[in-house]
Amino acid sequence: MRTFSSFRGIVCTLIACAILSGCNSGRLKTYPVQGKVVFANGTPVKVGTVETKSVQHNVQATGSIDLDGSFTLTTYQPNDGAVAGEHRCVVVQFIQLEEIPNYRPSTMGVVNRKHSMYSTSELSFTIQPDSPNEVKLVVQGADPVSSQSSEDHGHEPVPGEPDKAAGTEAAGTEAAGTEAAGTKAAGTKGQ
Repeated sequence: MRTFSSFRGIVCTLIACAILSGCNSGRLKTYPVQGKVVFANGTPVKVGTVETKSVQHNVQATGSIDLDGSFTLTTYQPNDGAVAGEHRCVVVQFIQLEEIPNYRPSTMGVVNRKHSMYSTSELSFTIQPDSPNEVKLVVQGADPVSSQSSEDHGHEPVPGEPDKAAGTEAAGTEAAGTEAAGTKAAGTKGQ
C-alpha cells in the first residue's frame, strides 16, 4: 500500500511538471530590448507607451515610456523583450482634454497622431537574436494648436501678464494682430 502511495505521488509530480513546462509551448523566444523615444530636436518624449508588432509572427510587445524617454519592451513577462525580426511600431499617448471655457491644450511633449496608428506611423526596427537591441525612435511633435507662433503651442495670453508678441498687457486690452481673453482683435482670423 505504501508503494502505491509513493508511486502515485511521483506520477502526480511528473504530470504537474509536464503541465507547467507546457505553459510556455507555442511561445516564441524573446530578446531583451531597450530604447528611447525622442523628438527630432533630441528632446525626450516623457509619457506614453511604445507598442510593436512583429511583421513575421504578428506578436506584440509593449513598453511604458519613462520621463527620460526610455522604455523596455515586454511580450510575455515583464521586460522579456520582443521576438526576433522586423517590427512595426506606434507611440500611444493618452492626453486629457479639459472642458474649461477658452482652454486650449498645449501640444508641447505631444507626439504627432500619425505615430499612433500602424498604417501611418512609419516607425520600425529589427530585433537581432545575437546582439544588444538598443532602439531609438525619432518622432514628430504634434502641430501647434495656433498658427500665431511655432512656440506658443496654442496658449492664450494670461490676463495681467505682458504679451510677449505685442509688448502689451493682455488684461482686457487688445493689441492689433493678437487675441486676448478669447475675443477677436482687429486683423486676426476667427478660430
